[in-house]
Amino acid sequence: MTTHACSAVLLIFALVACGSRSNAPTAPVAVGVQADPGYTAYVSGSATDAQTVPLGGALLAGGGTDSDVGMQWLLARGGARRVGAYGDVVVLRTSGTNGYNAFFMNLGANSVTSIVISTAAGANSDYVKSAIARAEVVFIAGGDQSTYVTLWTGTALQTAVDARIGAGYPIGGTSAGLAVLSPFVYAAFNVSSTSAVVLANPYDASVTITNALFKVPVLQNLITDSHFVVRDRMGRLVTFLARLQQDGRAAAPRGIGVDERSAVGILPNGSATVFGVGNGAYFLSVTNSVTRVCLASTPLSYSPVTTVRVPVGSQFNLLTWTTASSTSYVLSATSGVLSSSSGAIY
Repeated sequence: MTTHACSAVLLIFALVACGSRSNAPTAPVAVGVQADPGYTAYVSGSATDAQTVPLGGALLAGGGTDSDVGMQWLLARGGARRVGAYGDVVVLRTSGTNGYNAFFMNLGANSVTSIVISTAAGANSDYVKSAIARAEVVFIAGGDQSTYVTLWTGTALQTAVDARIGAGYPIGGTSAGLAVLSPFVYAAFNVSSTSAVVLANPYDASVTITNALFKVPVLQNLITDSHFVVRDRMGRLVTFLARLQQDGRAAAPRGIGVDERSAVGILPNGSATVFGVGNGAYFLSVTNSVTRVCLASTPLSYSPVTTVRVPVGSQFNLLTWTTASSTSYVLSATSGVLSSSSGAIY
C-alpha cells in the first residue's frame, strides 16, 4: 500500500470510528494500518450511550448456532429502552472479528462493540475498561478459553467485568465463553480433553482446571462444559467433578453441560430456563460421600453421579438444585467405563 493510500485508509477509519459512539474512547484503526495496541474494536449502532435499569442474570450457551430467544433474553436482562429496544453490548474475544455485531443489532441492541484482545496490555487498556463500564450486557464469544485465562487474569478487563456484574448487569458466554463463567474453569491449556482419555486417566495432562476468572454470584460450586452431547463430553465432566474432589478443591461440586444450539438463562434467584433447540442441558451433582478412585494412570471409578437432563423449554433451579419438569438418573464410572441407571448416558 502506498503512503497516500495508507493515509486515506487511516482517515476513513478514524472518521467511522469517531462517529460510531459518543462519550467513549475512539476505537482503534483496522489491523495492519496502525501498530497493534493489544486490541481491535469493531463498533456498530448508536453513538448515544443507552441508559436502562438492569435485571441481571447469566446466559450459558453451549456453542454452535446461537439461540435467538436466548440471546434476546440476555439483552432484556440488561434492561430495555422501550419494547424490543435494549442497551449497549460489549463482546469480548481473543480471536475473530465483528461476527456478533449485526446479530445483536438485529435483536434490538443500541450498539455493539466487539473487542478482540491480543495481549494483556490490551486487556489493561483504558478503552477496554471504559467500554465494559458502559455496557448493559457483556458477552464472551467462543474461541480458546486458555487465551482468556492467560490474557485476562489480573487485568482491568477482569475487574471491570466483575464490577459490571456486581452492579446488577447480566453476562453471557458461549462455548469457551461459557467455560470461563463458572467458579472452576476448564482452561484447556493443553490439548482438549476427551471423555475416553480422561476416564482412562483422570490425571491426563489435558485436565487443566483453574479458579474463577469472573465472579458470577448465581454460579456457585460449579464447573461448566459446552458442545455437550455432540462432542460426547459427559465422561469428561464427570471426571472434572472427580478431580475437584480428589484435589480437595470442592467437597461436593456440581456441573452443568450445555449442548450445541441450546442455552441456559439463569435469573439472580437461581431460576433457569433452557432455550434453543439441540439436546438442552445436563445438571450433575455428587455428595461428599461418593465412592471414588481417582488416581494418576488409573481408570476412574466414581459413583453415584446424580444427573438431570433439562430439555429445551423446561426449567431448573440452581439454588435448590431441583426441577419439577425432569427426572434424575444416576451415572457411574467403573474402571473407566461410564454407565447409566436409565440405560442412556444422555
